Order: sequence, then C-alpha cells, then structure tokens
Amino acid sequence: REHLITGAPIFYGMTGVGTGATGSEQQVTYSRLICTPVPPGECKSKNFQADDQSLYAGEDWGYLRTTAEELRQTVLQQKDEIITDQRTIQELTGKLSECESGKKRSGKKVERDRLEMQDDARASASVLTSLVMEDFPLLENPRELNNLRVDDLEGELKRKMKLLEEERKALRKETEKHQQHIDHGLDTVHQRIHSLEQGLSENRFPEGYRLSFPVRSSSMYAMVKRAIPTLHAFTICMWIRPAQSILGTGVSYAVPEQTHELVLQQLVHGPTELIINNEVVQFHLNLTVGMWQHVCISWSRRGGIWHAYLGARLKGEGRELATRHSIRPGGTLVLGQEQSSMGGLRFEASRALVGELSQFNMWDRPLTHTELSALAHCSTSILGNVVPWTSREVEVFGGVTKQPAERCIHHASVRQ
Repeated sequence: REHLITGAPIFYGMTGVGTGATGSEQQVTYSRLICTPVPPGECKSKNFQADDQSLYAGEDWGYLRTTAEELRQTVLQQKDEIITDQRTIQELTGKLSECESGKKRSGKKVERDRLEMQDDARASASVLTSLVMEDFPLLENPRELNNLRVDDLEGELKRKMKLLEEERKALRKETEKHQQHIDHGLDTVHQRIHSLEQGLSENRFPEGYRLSFPVRSSSMYAMVKRAIPTLHAFTICMWIRPAQSILGTGVSYAVPEQTHELVLQQLVHGPTELIINNEVVQFHLNLTVGMWQHVCISWSRRGGIWHAYLGARLKGEGRELATRHSIRPGGTLVLGQEQSSMGGLRFEASRALVGELSQFNMWDRPLTHTELSALAHCSTSILGNVVPWTSREVEVFGGVTKQPAERCIHHASVRQ
C-alpha cells in the first residue's frame, strides 16, 4: 500500500518491543504502530529508528483516523461494485448462452426476430421485409435482396388480388342466391294475392257477369288477358244486347304484323263484317235493339270456310276467306273497340260497341250444330278452351262496368 495516499514509500516504525520465551516459541508485543509518509528520494533507512518517539510527537491523530476511515469506505464501495459487476457478467453470460442455444434450435426464428426489431424503426418496410424473410433465406447481397423484395411484393399483391376476386365472386353468388330466394318468395306472395283476387272476383259474380258499354265512346273497352295461340280454326260465341241498331265492334284481335287479324263489327248503314288477316266477308245479322241475342262465328283455314249464326240459325256462310292462313299468336284481344294498332289506346267512337256483352267464349275448332243449339238455348255451360268467360280473364277500362248476370237470363230474354 505504498502509493494509496501520497504515491511515496511508507515506512513503518515500532516502539515498545518486548520478548518472552515460551518453550521454542517467541511472543512479540507491539505497543504502537505509526505510519509516516516519506517523500521519494528522502528515504534514509540507515537513520530510521523505530524506537525514537520524537519522530511522531507532532502527528495529528484525528487526521489519521479520518483518512483511515475514508480508505475503508472506498474499499467497501469498490467491493460492492465488484460484486455488482460480477452479477451483471453472470446475467449477460446466461443470456448469451440462451441466445446461442436458441440460434442452434431455430436460425430462421432469430433472424425474423431481428427483422421485426428493425421494423420498429422503419415501419414502411415492415411487411416487405417479413414476407421476404419468411419465404426466402437471407441474402448476403443487398441489391439482390432489394430485387427479391420487389418481386415478392408484386407476387404477394397478385395473390391477394386473386383472393379478393374469388371472395367477391363468392359474395356475388351468395347475393344472387339470396336475391333468387327473395324473388321466389315475392312471386309466391304475388301468386297468392292473385289467387285471392280471382277468388274474390269469382265470388263476386257466382252466377256470371256481363259487360256494360253505356255510351259510344273512344275510351271504353275491355281487354282479354288470356294469351291467344296459333289457330288453324276457331269458333267465337257471345251474348249481345245492342242499345242501338248499329252493333259497332264486338271483337278485335291484332298482332304486330296485322291490326285486322280477326275483327267482327257492324258499321253505320252497313252489314256485319267478318275480317280475317285483313280479308273481309259480309252478312246480315238483323239484331234486335234491347234484346239478348246469341251470336256465333266459325272459321277454318282449310278452304277458308266460315259460318255465322244467330240463335243457332245460320245467317251467313262462305269459302275462300284467308285460305291456308293461321291466326297468329302474341296479339291483343279487345272487346267493344276496333284496334288501329296492336294494343293501341286510341280508338274511333264511331266503331265502338254500345250495349251489353256477356258469355264471350272462344274455341280452337268449329263447334257442331248440336253444341251451338245447346249454347243458344242455355242448356249447357261449356267454356271456351282458348278464351273462357271468367271474370279474371277480362279487364275493363274507360267506364265499362261488370255487372251480375243470372244464369240463363239471356235465354229468358230471347223467349220473351
């Protein structure tokens, strides 16, 4: 401890030396131990006398005690620091051992953790770096790594876009499926409502009904909602109660190719006309105003043969009317007005029906005389297989009304 305080050599002196013999051992007792610093170069060991008390007579004992205590505290503090450093070294050594063992178990995991730590400082490159390090080994060349990152990012984006497109298609299919289910439900509801309306309409006219055309007008008409198929022959029957001596138009069927595909009408000061595919034949019905009368018209494309009946009595017949022509489908069938265009709502008042009409039926064949007589005498209630007379098949417009009609009231009127 020569240099702890002054950096100079320290000599030790001893006073009060005593000896005693205890067998072969010799006991030495020190009465006082004093340390005195000596400047370098002034050490003269030949003049040193341990028993000279005058060398230490002026020493300050308080200063020496303080210095000794400071030295002791310094040594203790250094000891604590050494212990702390040893603990730190042990902890670091343990962590290093763990890192080395973890690296041996999973090298990729350690590298991925290191990249994730770098992501905290550079967030913009985090996704790209993690994707590269997960799917590819670490490249030593930075330029090659950058190129790999760009290529991998492009591939990853394409993969994500493909997944999103597949999800969108699946979602669209699911949406279409739900929409079809909803549409099916709505169609079911509409059909149910339509059935209820039909039931109410039928219940409203349990004994049949008649249409009333009170005045000659260009806005009054009735439309048959039943679709007309292709017809090679037909029979039309109806009960008519004219309010004037001029019948007007009883029925008009128009198709896109021909507005006069089928028409039955009587104009002012003229005979009754039957028009098929714009070909016209004439005959006289001689209807009685204010009375119910049963009218039937039949036609066949074979030879163009046609017949007209009033009360099952033949009123007109002929041949060569629209021979080999067939009534075309997809048209509109109107009662009480002549169509100038298919489904057109602009009619001529001079050609309108004035009076009442009921029991309009249409078949796809010529009826026999027996069937015609049964209909005219109200002994049968057969309905047309093309157009049956039911309230749900006819819709009225422009002030035309549906009114109840008792069964066979027309036959009673004829007899009267």
